[in-house]
Amino acid sequence: MLDDVLAPLDVIEDPWRQAYHLCPPLGLLNDPNGLTFWRGAYHVFYQWNPHGCGHENKHWAHVRSTDLIHWEWLPPALAPDAPYDEDGCYSGCAVELGGDLFLMYSGNVRSADGGRESYQCLARSRDGVGFEKLGPVINGALPGYTGHFRDPKAWRHGDRWYAVLGAQRNDLTGTVLLLESPDLCEWHSVGELIQPAPPCYMYECPDLFTLDGRTVLVCCQQVLEASADGTRRSDVAGYMLGWVDLERARFPHSGFHKLDQGFDFYAPQTLLGPDGRRLLIGWMGLPVQPQTPSVDSGWTHCLTLPRELTLEGDQLMQRPARELARLRSMAIRVPDVDMDANTAFVLPQPDGGAWELDLSIRAARGADWVLHLFDSEQQSLSLVFDGAGGRLTLQRHCPAAGQLHESRTCEMGGAVTRLQVFIDRSSAEIFVNDGVAVFTTRCYPTARPEAPRLLARQALTLHDIHVWPLEDRLTR
Repeated sequence: MLDDVLAPLDVIEDPWRQAYHLCPPLGLLNDPNGLTFWRGAYHVFYQWNPHGCGHENKHWAHVRSTDLIHWEWLPPALAPDAPYDEDGCYSGCAVELGGDLFLMYSGNVRSADGGRESYQCLARSRDGVGFEKLGPVINGALPGYTGHFRDPKAWRHGDRWYAVLGAQRNDLTGTVLLLESPDLCEWHSVGELIQPAPPCYMYECPDLFTLDGRTVLVCCQQVLEASADGTRRSDVAGYMLGWVDLERARFPHSGFHKLDQGFDFYAPQTLLGPDGRRLLIGWMGLPVQPQTPSVDSGWTHCLTLPRELTLEGDQLMQRPARELARLRSMAIRVPDVDMDANTAFVLPQPDGGAWELDLSIRAARGADWVLHLFDSEQQSLSLVFDGAGGRLTLQRHCPAAGQLHESRTCEMGGAVTRLQVFIDRSSAEIFVNDGVAVFTTRCYPTARPEAPRLLARQALTLHDIHVWPLEDRLTR
């Protein structure tokens, strides 16, 4: 079985193969599933097609780690080999009951006419490696809902089990259901958790948890929007903040807020660590997007770095997990830099394509600047700050991946004072102002780009500048 998850040589030698992000050994990766800490180790499962780079043949790949840095490949936990999941073992969760590790997932079955059925299923493991399928615990969609009925996330509250589930009503609008069970096996619906739901045709990957005394609902909206050239699909991961009433399935909340401002972020899931931290990992991709150039080497997509979640007032903060500091090699410390208007400062660029940049910015109100992370004739990735408007924009141009002159803008509501940037061989994760905003994106350099540089439109000071090469710590 372990031979099934060993990466072939052409995958390992791909120049876009990530150094410290979790990637599939081959084939396609998408949603992270079953995030949990069990018997002294973090377990991460993810949607995986081991037979190609298309969205089919969905298995559950499985890795574990004691430190969120070194990952051990384990045999695939689930394969679509039963009548109730023959067209895919779709997303779900992992929970502990009676000392065993249970997976709850959506079994996908398609009919010849293009219809679908979804079965919510259980599997059990006594050792955290081999899993025995126990079959469906919810047979098909509940009355009033279509076959788009999936992605259970369960947790224990007192002597009851609860789960949230993404669902589509018969009128083709999306919602999140709250389910209840005494034993993980017999489930009934408490009701729709959000009333009314913001307009979308489907919710995916819901995750409900308590953070600093508040209730957070993380979920993904799928929306069809009118555009000049027809209808455009929008897939957005976000969160709602409020207080939940589990007995009545009520969740008064503050509205839907994007979790990530970048181009490539979807299907996040969280777990509660042994020290009480709420950790989040997402898929660095989208359900509908151009083919990535790594497909030519037999693999596509990766997971994000783990993030620590906290609340500061009504602001959900996302910071890189503290364990990631152990990836750092010797720091390159840069003295403070006082920059005049319309000048540029070139930052160090470690070899190997995997590095971290941490810097702080001190500037007068309204100062503009541009941080060029990748910049060459073939591709570019830049952060542009409009000081007067308080807007931070990520600009990307990467023809190798069909990404032409794109931009994403975040309203910061004030100055940008700190940037923490993680560059891997084909990605960037940018944490702004200690996690007030995050930009996640893929980018595929076709040649070694120029060193990163910051262009100041008005006078400013760069301080606390550090650059670290990051080590390749992944099990290949």
